[in-house]
Amino acid sequence: MLPDYFEFSLPTKLVYGIGILDSIEDAVARFGTKKALLVTDEILLKAGPVDRVKAGFKKTNIKITAVFHQVPPNSTIQTVQDCAALGKKKKCDMIIAVGGGSVIDTAKVANLLIAKGGNVADHMGAYLLDVTDQLLPAIVIPTTAGTGSEVTKVAVIADPDNDVKLPFAEEQFLPQLAILDPEMTVSMPPRLTAYTGMDALVHAIEAYVDKEWSPASDALALHAIKLITDNILQACHKPDDLQARGAMQVGSFLAGVAFSHSMVGMVHGISHALGGVYHIPHGLANTLILPEVMAYNLESQIERYADVALAMGVSFPNIVSGSQSVIKTGALDLISRVVKKTDLEPLKNLVDSKTHKIRNFAIKKLENLGFVDGWIRRQAAIAGIEKVRILNRQLAFLTQMPLNLKDAGIDDDLAKLAQVADTAMEDGSMLYNPVEPDRDAVMNIVETVYRSKERPLEVTAEDLRPKAQKKAASGKMVNVFKDSDMVYDILVDFYQMLAKDPSIGPSLQKTNLCIQFRYANPEAIITIDTTGDTTQILKGQFNGDPEVTMSMDADFAHKFWHGKANLVTALTRRQVKAKGNVPKTLKLLPILKPAYDLYPNFLREKGLEALILK
Repeated sequence: MLPDYFEFSLPTKLVYGIGILDSIEDAVARFGTKKALLVTDEILLKAGPVDRVKAGFKKTNIKITAVFHQVPPNSTIQTVQDCAALGKKKKCDMIIAVGGGSVIDTAKVANLLIAKGGNVADHMGAYLLDVTDQLLPAIVIPTTAGTGSEVTKVAVIADPDNDVKLPFAEEQFLPQLAILDPEMTVSMPPRLTAYTGMDALVHAIEAYVDKEWSPASDALALHAIKLITDNILQACHKPDDLQARGAMQVGSFLAGVAFSHSMVGMVHGISHALGGVYHIPHGLANTLILPEVMAYNLESQIERYADVALAMGVSFPNIVSGSQSVIKTGALDLISRVVKKTDLEPLKNLVDSKTHKIRNFAIKKLENLGFVDGWIRRQAAIAGIEKVRILNRQLAFLTQMPLNLKDAGIDDDLAKLAQVADTAMEDGSMLYNPVEPDRDAVMNIVETVYRSKERPLEVTAEDLRPKAQKKAASGKMVNVFKDSDMVYDILVDFYQMLAKDPSIGPSLQKTNLCIQFRYANPEAIITIDTTGDTTQILKGQFNGDPEVTMSMDADFAHKFWHGKANLVTALTRRQVKAKGNVPKTLKLLPILKPAYDLYPNFLREKGLEALILK
């Protein structure tokens, strides 16, 4: 079933790659010459990420002429106005945001003030700009993996005088470019990793179950749930695991796109209120509130919460038609992992964690009903809620994050509970919740989370998913070839060896291809010509007409012959530029694959073992 109407657009170009900030020239070339205001916070300014960004932009035509670094964890009206004032004073015509949600939201609203003038309050609301109105071009470089703000058209700014958070939404808030580099998130401490990661998980879950779901946002949300659930513990446990960090960044991005189209719900409504009234960090508030709101919404969205559970790794069988039922096949594996850890007694009583078979009393009842798909999916949805509770407890074990609002800093015995409830009920997020929010329910949820007695749960090696610990290939060796002669000495000899190799040479000759490699840093030209009776390896200028010319840094060639560089990806990233019959050239890749093992041995035999990439 499809909704009666939905929209989908993604005008923001996004580039992802480990270490990509070192080579952003092509990605930002379309902006031309600009004077940029860089928006960040004090911690990032001192910790190194800002210096990394500055170094990357020094290779471009974008000059960073001003830096605003006074963004607090919860940006305020005054912060935005000060930021905009600096941008105007320095006559900046571009915004670069480097940071988490607060920094990015500050940059969005400051951009609005720079372009349109006035005060922050003049622009509060949704879609007040005309479609022809333009803001300054913006580039966003997130240093957290949670808000997804790099691909959303919303921003939230605190009004501390009134204990509320002000919402803004404009199509023009979407940046022209978002750069995701996992290395920018490595300095994020484990607790902040947990807060922001769970914030992204809430975005994905609420986008999937809310009223404004769509097929496009559904697909993004479910994959985001899987990426985040599979990698958040590892990212907290081992902050330098760039694969886990990258998965969290991509999960956050996908969740951001999803909720930008489907919106969020009651979790965010309550969290915004807790942030405004009690200044509870947004990610923590979302983390604690999520399972309670899932339970509140459960009966209205059992099917969708079952899908969420499946994406989180809660396994349960598909029903088989005909005489084979779940019971007869013995395939019931409803909560294969969750039940082992849960403190939820009803689930333990229902399922035998050793055999995963329904107890006798349930079997008799279920056999009379025939197919039990609905029952199974309901139990899966319940298990999904318990999975979230377990995940919170595991994150508390790894990061010492609080598991109730009292430990989170509320020390007045919820004296402002009524104010929290009133503020939450007025929050725009509540409009999209699948169940009409009830003020008493909000108060009960907040009280439950305030008085929770949950305790941290130890994390096992299995929970950390060791498969996620695979490191990115180091491949960081630069300036491998000291001069052009060294390029010729190594690569010409290597290509001649390939032409003579019995497993490669004959297949190479059959391609009847003339391909020229133009290397830079240092410069060199090598042509492989297989159009004649024998394969020729020629150095320097070539008098003929190559069918394909490929241009690249010599360092890339060195990495490629180690099998540590993807040529197709490099073409997309413009690390390699190809002219001519590229599809025919790509057919060479299977032929050349054995060379990846030959190149390190070739270097070793030439006495160049130090150049071998580990």
